[in-house]
Amino acid sequence: MDRTQHNKTSLFLMELIISILFFAVAGAVCVRLFVSAHLLSEESIRINNSILWTQNISEVFYGKHGNLHEIADYYADTSIVLVSYEDNPEIGTLVMFFDKNWEPIFYPAEDGSLDDAAYELMLCISELPASEIYDDTGTDTGSMIGNALWGQIQIQNMTSDTIIDSFAEDDDESVILNRYVDYYIGLQEAVYESENN
Repeated sequence: MDRTQHNKTSLFLMELIISILFFAVAGAVCVRLFVSAHLLSEESIRINNSILWTQNISEVFYGKHGNLHEIADYYADTSIVLVSYEDNPEIGTLVMFFDKNWEPIFYPAEDGSLDDAAYELMLCISELPASEIYDDTGTDTGSMIGNALWGQIQIQNMTSDTIIDSFAEDDDESVILNRYVDYYIGLQEAVYESENN
């Protein structure tokens, strides 16, 4: 009688241990799924905000005819931007910083740091011969006289509190989004120079 009771108790304990093990494994799988879903959600938010900001910058680029000075003036009320100009006010680099909630950060901060910055947006505009910029369109670019403004927009994760001062390769892990914009200006500069000479 005592031996039968002992066997039943052992069987019950084994069933209990197997049930606890099953629920522990199921719980671990559920936690892993929740963590994966959370990371996917964060990545989706990051990509969506990157797309919105690059579209915003692109529209302003086209609306301001690629003039970097006017683009910087457009964003002067919402956030402080760093703009480096070359001799021509239409070319140079514009930089904007965002916190983890995609709110523009004023730079430099009161303490001169970028501790709150999570993302950096760069717009670099160059003036190039139009035939170079449009040579991949499949049309005869020989008839494209003059120049065009070519811009690269890149949004990167900031891994430290230092300014990222160069564009990363597309396959770099820090790059969230890369986009190119262009604006054909033709002979505008050449005509302007000949009129002033």
